[in-house]
Amino acid sequence: MSSTRPNAGRDAGRDDATTTTEPALLEHEREVLEALRALQFGTLEITVHQSRIVQITRSEKVRF
Repeated sequence: MSSTRPNAGRDAGRDDATTTTEPALLEHEREVLEALRALQFGTLEITVHQSRIVQITRSEKVRF
């Protein structure tokens, strides 16, 4: 007699609500990712003082 498990397969034994492999992002880390995702062409400069992000500068080029 075989039993059917609802989570059989590659996700078996994984509970998405309680198990995470990545730590939650801090506010300044989220800001860096948002600035990077919004950038098509240009540069993203991150200024760090004493191991802390103090400034994010985004320069974008628009070409025609």
